[in-house]
Amino acid sequence: MAYQKERNQVVASADFAKLGHEAIRQRVLRACSYELLFAYLVAVVANINFNNGRFSILLALVSTRTVGYTVASYLVGLAVLIVHAQLFQITRSPHSSHFPKLQRLLRSPTSTGTAIGAYVAMSYFMMVVHGWMFGGHSTRMWLYPEGIYGPPQLNPAWLASWVLATVLGCSYGAQLIMNERLQLSFPAIEQSRVYALKDRLPGGFSRALGFAFGVLWKFWIVYLLLGWFIYRSACGVLARVLTTSSYGMSNPLFSLSGLAFWLLSGTLTALTWELAHRLFEIVATGPTRINELSLDRNACLLNGLKHTDSPLIQHLAYQELYRLTMFDAGQRMELLTDIDRPAGTMWKQVSEQCMGVIKTATDQLRAQNPAKESKASGPPKLTAKLAAAPVQARAGGAPMKDILLQNRKTGQAPTIAAAPARPAVAAQDLFGPEAQGLEKYVLTSLRDMLLQSDVGQHILMRSLRARSTTALSNFQQQVWAVRSLMRLVECSIREDSFGVVQKDIALVLSTLFAYLAELERGVASHSDGVGSGDYTVQTTNRQALAMIQVVRNSLYTFTTSFYVYLEALKLPQDLGRQLQVFANFQA
Repeated sequence: MAYQKERNQVVASADFAKLGHEAIRQRVLRACSYELLFAYLVAVVANINFNNGRFSILLALVSTRTVGYTVASYLVGLAVLIVHAQLFQITRSPHSSHFPKLQRLLRSPTSTGTAIGAYVAMSYFMMVVHGWMFGGHSTRMWLYPEGIYGPPQLNPAWLASWVLATVLGCSYGAQLIMNERLQLSFPAIEQSRVYALKDRLPGGFSRALGFAFGVLWKFWIVYLLLGWFIYRSACGVLARVLTTSSYGMSNPLFSLSGLAFWLLSGTLTALTWELAHRLFEIVATGPTRINELSLDRNACLLNGLKHTDSPLIQHLAYQELYRLTMFDAGQRMELLTDIDRPAGTMWKQVSEQCMGVIKTATDQLRAQNPAKESKASGPPKLTAKLAAAPVQARAGGAPMKDILLQNRKTGQAPTIAAAPARPAVAAQDLFGPEAQGLEKYVLTSLRDMLLQSDVGQHILMRSLRARSTTALSNFQQQVWAVRSLMRLVECSIREDSFGVVQKDIALVLSTLFAYLAELERGVASHSDGVGSGDYTVQTTNRQALAMIQVVRNSLYTFTTSFYVYLEALKLPQDLGRQLQVFANFQA
């Protein structure tokens, strides 16, 4: 009885959602320990003083200032990890217009304000730490104390430093959300942590320096024009509070030492943020393995695939499905031979979830693509080769596999069981009814303002016509769904003991070919009159082109695996013509 009770408890705990949340929590804690190493690395870089000659790096490794800065940088890194763990996103939708970026910022005002406010607070904290470490005239609030030369004067360099810290924090928080860098970017399956971290370190350093430099020169120009107004306004506010403030006459923008301090402080601050961001991106997205103690691992996995309430859990489930179909032959065979289920075989349920992802993306692409086929020259389209697919000859003269041979003999075309119709999902309207609260008010006011002029109407219409890749918002999930589905079909030749996959092959192929046709049509329409190196094409087509390669490679793998049995599949003529292009190796 005790053993049976233990088994029941294990089954009750076989919930992928629970396992997924537990895995994320453990990874965040692990990232906190890794962050200590990064904090020490930044502290060593900050404390290198080349005036010490050959011992500069050695002294920086053991300096007490390095220990103090490590603690400060570690606290900031932990704050970044907490912000990311609370606000990261799963999907992305790159646009070629600035209006969707504005909409993204206004979509969740609470999250946006939390992220920007957190980075501003961290920027203030790091400014204080850098003032303690490096000193300088920009750390003093007053130019001189009261009583020596009269009333104290507010230090313009001190005020400019705090304004720059505010701009630095706001800019970093805003660009994270506008560029969706809070999303999960899944690394390669089984990629080693050491390699992943080392590979991203140079990029983190260069991005931090570039970001700090860009913010500094923009701040320099703006503060040069508006600095006197900002300074007088601050002095006026202090005069009402302290009644002793007066105006100081100096401009910190022409101090080389001040500019060097600002650039160094901004770079170190951004570097701390960047390393923490990349650390979270790597550690929090590793493969999630189903609990080996689960007595029903397949049902546990299916539970995760259906977990639409949490995109994170669903992504982890598709990642796990891809891992086991590619690398775990034992569990893959267990999944294919699991046929004793009230809701159908496990293959049937898993394949329905994967095809559901593909069909939803197909419907979205169909709704976004133009009604007529674009005449622009684009990448070779598969649909153009399907009207007539004759049997080609190899270099040696031997004919390729003729998939339609069996159909020509019988004179009949088998039919495919029609899949349930799925409603087409239209592209998101920029000013649609889903906008709420502050977002709805700002965007509606912006639209009304733009409609008052011809230029504004042109900008507005361009924004509304801007094609966004909403169909590829869950790009990585679609990749895993396609590869996992076709991997199961490919391995069914050897591992499907009951033949549960064979009767669904036609439906799987028709789903993939419909998806491929819409992908190619969308790429051709986006490339209309635009060079392949254009930025708009790069941002809107890079994922579509990558997905086309994924689908084509999967279809080629299927064709080579089933090459001997293509005639026996008895595919409909239309589907056979499409597959014939791959059998001829011309797709």
